[in-house]
Amino acid sequence: MFGGPFGSAGLGALGLLYGIITADTKIEEENAQAQAAYQKLTEEGRLRYGKELDKDQQLEAAIEQELARQRELENQVTGTAGTAPVQTPMRASNAPQQRTVSGNPPAANSAPQNVQVAALIKSLPPQPFKNVEMRDVNGDGVPDLWIYYDPQKPGEVMRQEEASKGDGRVDTWSYFKDGQLIRRDVDSKGRGRPDTVFSYDKDQIVREERDEDGQGRMTYRASFQNGRLAKVEKDTTGSGRADLWIYYDSSRDGEVVIKEERDLNGDGAADLWSYFENGRLVRRDVSAIGLEILSKQEQLPAPTAGLKPLSTPGS
Repeated sequence: MFGGPFGSAGLGALGLLYGIITADTKIEEENAQAQAAYQKLTEEGRLRYGKELDKDQQLEAAIEQELARQRELENQVTGTAGTAPVQTPMRASNAPQQRTVSGNPPAANSAPQNVQVAALIKSLPPQPFKNVEMRDVNGDGVPDLWIYYDPQKPGEVMRQEEASKGDGRVDTWSYFKDGQLIRRDVDSKGRGRPDTVFSYDKDQIVREERDEDGQGRMTYRASFQNGRLAKVEKDTTGSGRADLWIYYDSSRDGEVVIKEERDLNGDGAADLWSYFENGRLVRRDVSAIGLEILSKQEQLPAPTAGLKPLSTPGS
């Protein structure tokens, strides 16, 4: 029935229709695959972008943290306005003090910079705060004197720090009240902490204390009257309390010994007394306990009349 030219034409039309349907299906599958691949690439791109954004944010946070740390270090070095920390001699750290002087704060897009004091050559950095002044006393280009002024009383000195050896390391701390020197701490042995403390009243020395063995306690104490040496107390055994007392004639110029007392058994009380006239030994007294101790020795201990203060620095 379908023979002839019309039959062949019908079969050809059916074949063409099938081919069109098959091609459309294949195109839809390819479009779906392409869309899936695009979505996958998009998700990977978003993840990658998110990770890069997180890295940028972390880097910015690290930079801000470093800048804050640098500003804190600068404040610790130069002292912030309105503050002047009081340093007690025996609470000082064992670590040597390293002073860092910073100039103008770095720009936000530049790395923080520290300038070591010892590296400064023939120039002083700008003064960081109006109540702190740095000076180069010996003219070698390295700051060696820092003066802290009372922000409530312009021009009145509260504290001074000095690097007396010219190495940029502070070894002398001076404290003032109402413009007058009241205490001076000195690191005489270069341990990075004070070992000698001078106390003053109206700029006149009244007491000197020393840590002679570096154990963190004072083993020597000298008392003054009217600026003249009057008494020396010394711990010669390292027991933590005095066992030797030397008295001076504070009414005369010069350091003239008039009496010496010595604790022989470490109970804190004198057992041996030595008396002097014009600096010469004239008499020695001993207690019963002291006599028992001395009887076991071949000779009496020699007087220690040569103990003198380290120095009596002024303002």
